[in-house]
Amino acid sequence: MVRGSLVVAALGLGAVLSAQAGIAYVPFADAKPILEVIQPQLWPAALQGKSPAAVEALWSDWVKREDMAIRARVLEGDGDSVINFLLFGTSFTTQPRVTENELAGVLVRQRETGATRFVPSPLLEKRIDDFIAGLVSPGGNARLELARQVIARQSINPSTDAGKAQLRRYLEDRAAVVGSAVHASTLLDPNAPLVDQVTIFRDRGLSSDTSIAIDFGIERALEDVKSNGLLKPALVRRVAIVGPGLDFTDKQEGHDFYPPQTIQPFAVIDSLTRLGLAAAGGVQVTAFDLSPRVLGHFESARARARQGTAYTLVLPRELDRPWSRELTGYWQRFGDRIGQTATIATPPPTAGRVAVRGVAVRPSVVLSVTPRDLNFVVQRADLAAADRFDLMLATNILLYYDVFEQSLAMANIAKMLRPGGLFLTNDRVFELPSSPLRSAGMTDVVYLEQPGASAKGDRITWYRR
Repeated sequence: MVRGSLVVAALGLGAVLSAQAGIAYVPFADAKPILEVIQPQLWPAALQGKSPAAVEALWSDWVKREDMAIRARVLEGDGDSVINFLLFGTSFTTQPRVTENELAGVLVRQRETGATRFVPSPLLEKRIDDFIAGLVSPGGNARLELARQVIARQSINPSTDAGKAQLRRYLEDRAAVVGSAVHASTLLDPNAPLVDQVTIFRDRGLSSDTSIAIDFGIERALEDVKSNGLLKPALVRRVAIVGPGLDFTDKQEGHDFYPPQTIQPFAVIDSLTRLGLAAAGGVQVTAFDLSPRVLGHFESARARARQGTAYTLVLPRELDRPWSRELTGYWQRFGDRIGQTATIATPPPTAGRVAVRGVAVRPSVVLSVTPRDLNFVVQRADLAAADRFDLMLATNILLYYDVFEQSLAMANIAKMLRPGGLFLTNDRVFELPSSPLRSAGMTDVVYLEQPGASAKGDRITWYRR
């Protein structure tokens, strides 16, 4: 399905939004200062070459079309998640998982007729065989059920011989795209143009995959914020998370021997409580997302919590990955302020060398998280001063947007924060002179340490309203 068709399909994703109270599109008055300071070639194509008056006249229509285009990328992101599942999942195959470091070896470059194309390796071919068989008979596997939905959007029927051949070509082509993106030169080249570095996935689908590492980074940033006096003890009451994520099959730490789960909203409550930043009456978290799948997951968890059922988190740790001592310590204590240890099933042998913890999150904590459909690039929640957020987070999100979209998002975030409120992100963004969000500091955090190799981690920047 091409991007234009996805836009049409996405009209259904945002249909409820037009009637959703308290959601407003970003007005032209907020976009005008951004257009005045960024280079014209960074403007949206539909607005380039237009006079200010013409842009203002087009603005209302443009933001609605932009909303639909971004929502269409959610469908594309589901496709990327399915490919990660194909490459790294273990519930549908006995073939070995493909680690990130091995991904370059799964897709082999060959030159034929003067052109370069990616050819699947024998390992990938075997995984595709097993994946197609799983799609035909998913057996209650939630991830295979989602994969069936994604494949159905391509008008592919995996139950027929012709459909199987068509599906194989689709999976090989998408695997080549996802594999190339993982090893994109701009991820490795510090000399690449800054615009390309900070917007590297601007043409990719919006994936919901996540892992525990970034939540450790957020806790470290909150520690630093507290020590610098930017957040006072026991005063954080309202928090918003943009794109909270759904652990489907992440390419680094994701597994599929447990049901899909969300981590970050509970991790943030856990950290704020541990650090003494949470208000005495508790923390209320709003989870902003575009994906019906993610929003529906929260609603289902809340329905179960109203019946007194805890939310079980499964926290895997790959023993062959050189986690830092600090990340390991975080994994060991995760959840001690929001629930209790849960008994979970032993991982299958195909999962590899993995240690696992389980946490049963209390129903009251689950009910403190409210999902809300919002496109933070072109929309904002219209909040009274008393209801604005003390803290907002967006991790591994902004690099999926271009400079203009990032700037609009920052303007919308600023409008939803109280004066003095903080926004934390691990994505690099351009700080425009007109932005009401100003950098107040940063936290460097290490996730992986390996002798003789560069440490891997994040830099989390704190922006203050």
